[in-house]
Amino acid sequence: MKLEEIKGAHIEQAASIIDEQGIPRNYVWSQYYVVINGKEYPFKHLVRTAYELVTGEQLQFQSNESYRGYVENELGFEFRYYEGGYNFFTKEELEFYSSIVNTDYRTSNPTHKYYGQKLYPIIAKAKYWAEQILIDGFRLRQDGNWLNGHVARIKPYFWPRIYSGEDKDVFFNVEVNGSDEFIGYKLDGYFETTKALPDYKIKLLEEYKTLINWEWPRISFDQLDKYNWDRLISESRAYVLEYLPHHNHLKKLLSKESKIARITWNTNGWIKPSGLTGKSTNPSFENEHGFGHEEWLFDGDKVIDGYKYGFLEPIHKFRSKYEGQSFDLTLYTRDAESNKSFWVANLKDVEVLLPEESEKILAQYKNEGWYGEMKADLYNLNLDSDQLDIWIEEGAEHLFNVKFKASQLNEIPAELIPVLDENEIPSNRYTLMDLPAGLQEKIEDEVKTGFSFDDSGSEDADLGTKSKRTGRKKDIELELKHNILQTKFLKYLQKNYGKAIVKRECTAYGALRIDVTRKTKTGYIFYEIKTYNSLRTSIREGIGQLLEYCLYPNVNEAESIVLVSHVAPSDELKNYLNHLKNFIKLPFSYIHFDIEQEKIITEI
Repeated sequence: MKLEEIKGAHIEQAASIIDEQGIPRNYVWSQYYVVINGKEYPFKHLVRTAYELVTGEQLQFQSNESYRGYVENELGFEFRYYEGGYNFFTKEELEFYSSIVNTDYRTSNPTHKYYGQKLYPIIAKAKYWAEQILIDGFRLRQDGNWLNGHVARIKPYFWPRIYSGEDKDVFFNVEVNGSDEFIGYKLDGYFETTKALPDYKIKLLEEYKTLINWEWPRISFDQLDKYNWDRLISESRAYVLEYLPHHNHLKKLLSKESKIARITWNTNGWIKPSGLTGKSTNPSFENEHGFGHEEWLFDGDKVIDGYKYGFLEPIHKFRSKYEGQSFDLTLYTRDAESNKSFWVANLKDVEVLLPEESEKILAQYKNEGWYGEMKADLYNLNLDSDQLDIWIEEGAEHLFNVKFKASQLNEIPAELIPVLDENEIPSNRYTLMDLPAGLQEKIEDEVKTGFSFDDSGSEDADLGTKSKRTGRKKDIELELKHNILQTKFLKYLQKNYGKAIVKRECTAYGALRIDVTRKTKTGYIFYEIKTYNSLRTSIREGIGQLLEYCLYPNVNEAESIVLVSHVAPSDELKNYLNHLKNFIKLPFSYIHFDIEQEKIITEI
């Protein structure tokens, strides 16, 4: 037998050499380990090292029962078996890593000669660990380098990753951290590497971490004696399965791109068609027929399970390419009459529909009578309503190709924002275009610009010769929502105060009608219901009407006036409402009434 020349002292001497020099990369894997003074050594590399000590020659052999039996039975050494080919992380290898981490490596320094061989076992074990938590649809990105790039410095940690799809945003990783002396595992994203995400996506990641109380399990090197492969793999795999829904959500969120999209010109707030004025003069469907299919994009009366479904021409042109994707879309429109462009809205998480979902939505629109209403909107403008039927002959996706959360309808700016620099829009074609960095923030800043006498006003009084500068749209109140809200709010008040003292449509001066009136012991409360998408518009329109009902021509009919809407006020609007009340010094209040829950949510 080849090994007969090897004695126990040679084995122990070989172990000392391995302690000093580490293990070459190709010899790290070993299912059988020999225990010497409580430490484990890979059987084949240990025997090769001992054989070279004795003979000065390289030993070529395959591990078998006979060779292992000689070392175990004849020489008296204990064996341990690891199915995966790696023993668990050892105290000695981790202590060595901690002792050199973040130090510079120099090939000319003889003490640095074996750094790599002493770190290879840690790198291999980290890779093995990551392989054990791979799940269907995920791939491994190993971390095999122990030096940090061009600076030739010992890396602070090794972090093999498992990821799905493209390795560009979020992933699960395991980690051996020599700098902070722990091993750990977590769901993570690219923050500071060469693959670092854009700032706005990093912000999304940070916000999501706070939202879900994102855990990052870490086990200090001092606590590793309580672990083995079975426990570590079991706990880290359970973590992956627990956080998989978060991973999938973030993957979808972060893979989303921000684009600019043009929509047809409309002066009715995209709640219903507005007619020929301002439509494109270029050869197109809207030019030929007088309407575009985005005309109903913001119609809040037609909401399904919290989503608004609609059509975008830039999606329609390449729908099969975009199917199943999500986008943040900055919408703009162009008025052909003034030849000016305007920013309309920024919609988040716009999802492109699959054809089968489009068919379901069209069927529901027809069942609800909404499709008929859309045709009636066209008919009332002397437009060819049959064009809708012709348009959907090839499939419902020709009328419904996107959806987004309907709650965003209440956040659309009340005014169109003039595009001050036409170069910010790459093209006037109906295609998705990349959103230049910082543009959306610039638009939002314009929306929030306050009063300025010096910088924004004009001394020129000759308006008759000026072309249209603004794109003020006509806000349309949602009639169906108004009727539903009025009915449910009336019933709510009657239930709480009594049917006899709560009435609808009481008359006011000039044959006007008050939506709801409640009689109290000392007078009356007038309630005006407004269901515009924009709460600012509801406030603007509603207060004027309430004041007229109560005070015109020189009376005081109500002790209190109340605006009622279906829209939850943002913090900004809460501040505005309170400021308004203090400024006008009138007994005025606002009620947010939830139509689904049929109760008051907020009262200011």
